[in-house]
Amino acid sequence: MPQVESRVVLPLVVVLGTFFIGWYLVGNEIMRRHARRLAIWSKRTLDPLGGTQAVQWLTLHAFRLEVEGAAAPFQRGSLTGLTESWDVPMIWLWNRLRGRRDMVLAQMTLHQQPLWGFEVYRPGSLLSKDSRHLARLEGWEEQPLGELMVAAAGDAPRQLAGRLVAELGDYRSRLVRLAVRRAGPHLTLALTVPERGRPDPLDFQRLLQRVARAALRPEADLRPPPGA
Repeated sequence: MPQVESRVVLPLVVVLGTFFIGWYLVGNEIMRRHARRLAIWSKRTLDPLGGTQAVQWLTLHAFRLEVEGAAAPFQRGSLTGLTESWDVPMIWLWNRLRGRRDMVLAQMTLHQQPLWGFEVYRPGSLLSKDSRHLARLEGWEEQPLGELMVAAAGDAPRQLAGRLVAELGDYRSRLVRLAVRRAGPHLTLALTVPERGRPDPLDFQRLLQRVARAALRPEADLRPPPGA
């Protein structure tokens, strides 16, 4: 009986080991290629803003592309790219079920200070814990905004958050986090950008500009609440 078990278990272990090693090697190669293509996409997004660019590879699968001296409404900023995890099948499946794909995080310093700050995030997303933590440090109240959550100091910042989310249009379904801060970086925008269906880089660049200008031009009848 033990011999029968060994004849069954040993081949099974070998097959599983080969599968996981093969998945790891292939997955890392997929992630490396995705990261390279995402870095090129990010550069094309920032190119129309002018300025001086520099790239820093955080890992083989993640990078930060920085720009200094960008055109208005920006001064400087960065795009951080993070590719979907493919190296471990269980993690890949878990992330797929939760809608996690390749992601870009834009953090931009504007040429002037916004009137209000707020946090908008998608519950259960990769950056939701960071958003909740920062909102609680500010003492902002959290409320639902459709399928999203918004944290702000009062009605005026919440209305501004709603207008900026509306500026996203079809990109709303990709939103991970949208934040405005009175201290730089003033604008944070994180979106999923899967390999298939990735938006045109110029469209994303124009989206950044629209959201930035909307953040700097709230409606005239809104006044900042005390302590916002």
